[in-house]
Amino acid sequence: MMIKIGVIGITAVFLALLLKKEKSELSLLVAVAAAMLIFGYVLTRIYIVIEFLGGLTEYLPVDKSFFTALLKMLGITYLADFAASICREAGYGSVAGQVELFAKISIIALSIPELTCLVSMIGKLLQGGGI
Repeated sequence: MMIKIGVIGITAVFLALLLKKEKSELSLLVAVAAAMLIFGYVLTRIYIVIEFLGGLTEYLPVDKSFFTALLKMLGITYLADFAASICREAGYGSVAGQVELFAKISIIALSIPELTCLVSMIGKLLQGGGI
């Protein structure tokens, strides 16, 4: 599968470079189309990770909401990286930076319940009460 993704990426780059001299707008469309195709393959792989984490919840005494938050954070990371890369490719680096900043803040906001739980457990351990 990685070979296929690599070939798609390299082919898209060469095609985009050829088109860039004559029709730069088509060059951008080729790059975006290749990125979306590869992202589609990424989504199929994410399903494997979701199944694995779902299986872990059966064996570990951890609330499923922690894994849900982890998956949301993973999704935010991938989507933000994808969107920021497209923005940079189009020449809008400042927009890409804002997308990345929003993703970082979203991940921090999403992790507040987990951080609260962690601080609570550390407090109990420091008081000698155990978890």
